Amino acid sequence: MEDLIKKIEQFLSFSDEKLEELSEKNQALKLEENPKERGGHA
Repeated sequence: MEDLIKKIEQFLSFSDEKLEELSEKNQALKLEENPKERGGHA
């Protein structure tokens, strides 16, 4: 049972890391898109 809990905790920590990584990539993509949109409208 304790082993199962450790595995779940490990899985959750991996999930958190993946979410953070995806969030950073998403932020970077938004930053890339914004100047293009502004430049197109100017």
